[in-house]
Amino acid sequence: MKWLASSTFSSSLLLRYCPQNVIPPVAQRYLGSPFHPIRPKIAHMHATRDPNTLWWRASVAPIGDLKRVVRSWCARKARLALQQALRNHGFDDLGRPLSDFPVPQKYNLTGSLEVIVRPNGVGQSFETFRDDADHLLGHILRLRSAHLERASKNPAKNLKSGKPSKKSKSKS
Repeated sequence: MKWLASSTFSSSLLLRYCPQNVIPPVAQRYLGSPFHPIRPKIAHMHATRDPNTLWWRASVAPIGDLKRVVRSWCARKARLALQQALRNHGFDDLGRPLSDFPVPQKYNLTGSLEVIVRPNGVGQSFETFRDDADHLLGHILRLRSAHLERASKNPAKNLKSGKPSKKSKSKS
């Protein structure tokens, strides 16, 4: 699994994108315990979740030493900022293209996206969060479209490893 972290600077947010769907760490903790009471529910939720959508979450781990009300306030701002950024780029909250967008997207935005609130973002306004999320998501979409273009030009390569796929090797 390779995380594609956005390399552009933002004072309030960090977006980490992975083209594959990744189980969140909290869910992994429950799935790793065979006798935990909510393990069957988490396993069912993961098994029935649509892999053709964007799995995203907000993380406030870097500001874990602050009070709970501050962490939840920052997480809410980050979630709303990401939802608005997705709409600004032509996607709904699950990464599916919006039909009424002026320039409709060709593909679903799939994979996993983690929105991490930086410590400097605690005192920032919602407009700063929104601008940072819009800028960082645009950067990730540009990297993703460049990757999709390279993959479409060279279909013999496997998208995950970059190596020729076994199907494309000729039998000699």
